Amino acid sequence: MALSMDEQRILDEMERKLADEDPLLASRLTTFGRPGLTAILRSRRARIVLSFLALIAIAAVSLAVYALTPFRSSFEPKGPARPASSHGVSGPARPSAHNTGASGAP
Repeated sequence: MALSMDEQRILDEMERKLADEDPLLASRLTTFGRPGLTAILRSRRARIVLSFLALIAIAAVSLAVYALTPFRSSFEPKGPARPASSHGVSGPARPSAHNTGASGAP
């Protein structure tokens, strides 16, 4: 049912007064019924685009990790630490606490 010209003019005037008195409420009422972000993200096109972006991000991180792996070996120690006596200098053997024998004397 269409409104008469007079009724439409009255509604437009009420709308202007509302917008002047409470702009926040007026902005909320103008966006009422529009699809929100969640409705847009549920579309097939948005899911495809987000899937491709996620795939690109995963590929970029994987490539960065792969490119940096040769540099990782330079920060790791090459092997177990060796004592100073292993460089060819032989000295008197010191008894350890485990090889003291039954008497307990060193």
